Amino acid sequence: MTRERHRRNMIIIALCLVLVLMGVGYAAYSTSLNINGTANISNSWCVGFDQTKTNTYTTQAGLTGGTTPTGTMTYTGTACETNYKPSVSLSTNFYQPGDQVEYTLTIKNKSSVTAAIKSILVDSESVTSNTTITKNNIKYIINMPETTTLTSNGETTMTVTAQFQNDTPIDTGYTGETQTLTVAINTEQDDGSGGMIVTKPPFTGTVYAWNTTEVIVGTSTINDLISTKTTQPYYTSAAEVMSASGYTFFNKYTVVEDTIIEGYSCQTFGITGFEPLCLKRSGDGSTYGTDTNGNKGILKILSTNETFTGNNPAGTCVFDNNDSSYCLVNDLNLWLTTYTNGSVMANNVDTGVRCSVITPGKAICSGKW
Repeated sequence: MTRERHRRNMIIIALCLVLVLMGVGYAAYSTSLNINGTANISNSWCVGFDQTKTNTYTTQAGLTGGTTPTGTMTYTGTACETNYKPSVSLSTNFYQPGDQVEYTLTIKNKSSVTAAIKSILVDSESVTSNTTITKNNIKYIINMPETTTLTSNGETTMTVTAQFQNDTPIDTGYTGETQTLTVAINTEQDDGSGGMIVTKPPFTGTVYAWNTTEVIVGTSTINDLISTKTTQPYYTSAAEVMSASGYTFFNKYTVVEDTIIEGYSCQTFGITGFEPLCLKRSGDGSTYGTDTNGNKGILKILSTNETFTGNNPAGTCVFDNNDSSYCLVNDLNLWLTTYTNGSVMANNVDTGVRCSVITPGKAICSGKW
């Protein structure tokens, strides 16, 4: 009995020793896992506007021979590396309706890890969609970055276009307007979810058309622009629609979320390099204007424009308060007219071809009167 007890005690002691050794071994193994599983990442974060690529812009004067708009680009914020800052102020000087300045901004990731653009801040307001804002007489069209996830040393671009709206009441003593817009980028290290998803809202912008079906300004949509004269119902530039139609005049439309909200008749008078001059239908005629504002004021400026008068020695601008005011190139019989009832029209009298926006906002280009 004593021998059996002694044997059992030895077995128990041996098992205890095995358990102790196993515990020590597990502890050592566990510690080794913890040590090997620890990693330290060292990185210098830097995402900003590349000033070496975004210090220029393109300009377009509203009238040929008019003062060219100018601008400045001022970069702010803490520089993460030479030439890279997170914010830029775009200040532009405008002089006449039709002036345009387009900025192309380059965003670059100088970090060693992938960066995600989460949003763009426009005057401190977060936006994730292509958008349009207006400041007094100036309209800004902000297009979001082309890509929103940037690998190390990757870059992308975005554009901001500033336009002096064509329907601005002006007078011959107008000295211009200056506006400033601030654009900044909100970025984070990519966690695998990527950058912002840029939503594509309904179309907002300017289109040019030789529409042979009648549209109603304020009601019709961009899809209602139909043409049998040109290959497309609308174009994105005046040069495109004039090339397609073969005429020096056309209609222009301001579109907001697919709806046509403004209609213009435009004329270049066949003068090479002359920027299209556009008159807006003015409702009931109340903004037909005096000699110093509205459509009439715009024609007043045209009448003294050096390019127009220099290419049009026989041309005439007539200002008649009783019926209409108009400018024409006599040898070609090309007219741009605004009527006291608010209608506007650009046409060629010899051929009977015209583009017009008449009350109550019916717009059409037609082959004959």
